[in-house]
Amino acid sequence: MARIIVVNDKMQRGYSYELAAPAGCNFAPDFEPELTPAEMLQFGVFCGKYLTDCRAEFPASWFANARLTTVRRDCSLNYFGVDASQPCRSGGKKAGSTPTIPAAGSSVTVDTI
Repeated sequence: MARIIVVNDKMQRGYSYELAAPAGCNFAPDFEPELTPAEMLQFGVFCGKYLTDCRAEFPASWFANARLTTVRRDCSLNYFGVDASQPCRSGGKKAGSTPTIPAAGSSVTVDTI
């Protein structure tokens, strides 16, 4: 049974789409993410401002342990304590570290300036 999702957030008003597949199913065969959305939120992606204005659109379980802020971005919420929203001009400047996120067991290279 398909479900219609209506989106009213800071980016879109009155947009709707049909949720036609069960959560976590029917991805492209080569799509192999290292983290689930819930894990990304738990690690404070984008300084705790990721998906903060559209929670009703996504499963509540994603937000159970999320590190979110209600006001402005707070980079202390990011697992690595860095600003992940660097401008494009900072590309290519590497800090040289490859920390591991323990809960997910995946390696992530962190670019800092």
